[in-house]
Amino acid sequence: MEEIATIILTMNQKDKTLQCLEALFNSTAAALHVLVWDNGSQDGTAVAIHHAFPNVLVHEHPTNLGVASGRNAAAALACERFNTTHFLFLDNDILVEPGFIEALHQPFTQDTRVGQTQAKLRFMHDRERLNDGGGNTINFTLGQFMPVGFNEIDRGQHDTIKPCISCGGAMMVRRDVFEQLGGFDTVFDPFGPEDADFSLRLQKAGYSALYIPQAVAYHEVSHTFGKGYSEEYARHKSRHWFKFMRRHASPWQQLGFFLIGAPYLAVRVVAREGRKGNFGAVRGLCRGLVDLAKPQKTKDPS
Repeated sequence: MEEIATIILTMNQKDKTLQCLEALFNSTAAALHVLVWDNGSQDGTAVAIHHAFPNVLVHEHPTNLGVASGRNAAAALACERFNTTHFLFLDNDILVEPGFIEALHQPFTQDTRVGQTQAKLRFMHDRERLNDGGGNTINFTLGQFMPVGFNEIDRGQHDTIKPCISCGGAMMVRRDVFEQLGGFDTVFDPFGPEDADFSLRLQKAGYSALYIPQAVAYHEVSHTFGKGYSEEYARHKSRHWFKFMRRHASPWQQLGFFLIGAPYLAVRVVAREGRKGNFGAVRGLCRGLVDLAKPQKTKDPS
């Protein structure tokens, strides 16, 4: 019998996590196995979950492991506690609609080549507008990720099941495939793009990743989005992009980035953050570029 373990990471976001859980349990009549991995919260998240959802397994980790390491550790714990055949990785700022889990799971029962499925995401603040209508598009030359259909009014134009490069915020994956690939690559801790990397590695291993528009959820995009980078964020963003590009881009795409994308992005970030007086982000970008000049010792898990 197939069993799905839902894995949710959280850190100091008690209310969001409770709302996510409420929508999840209201979305299906089936019994749910849910594991919340608390990455070092100090706001009473675990106690609140125990009180409101006593059947949810909560693991309180003393520190923030990051996204990839946190999800990997949560998946290992879920396998110890549940008879898990599939993982549903769900961000805690997402509210799912009824039938969400069933829609994501159905393709696995129809085709053994399916290794991963992803939902349709609309914005929480504008529920007619798409946040993600088909996974990631990647422009290696310009160094950019962009969800399919981003910011479009949802008129059904992205309602066809199709292959995708899946994002990690609302996706399901077979346990055996997840373990075969070694989970998310922790080289991308504390954040991104571990999800796109996993989806591309999955497809290189011969499995398919599918966008399932019948699985609908609403995403509360971070309020800090577009308001500037911290020094740490800028440094990690630049370092992780180069690691990702070296693994997945062709030599011509990499050359295009160094000739076009890198200068363009550097000027854009320096100008934008400099106008705001956010010189920490500029330092972070420079530190990331310096790090990239050093020999790379990371191991490719694929």
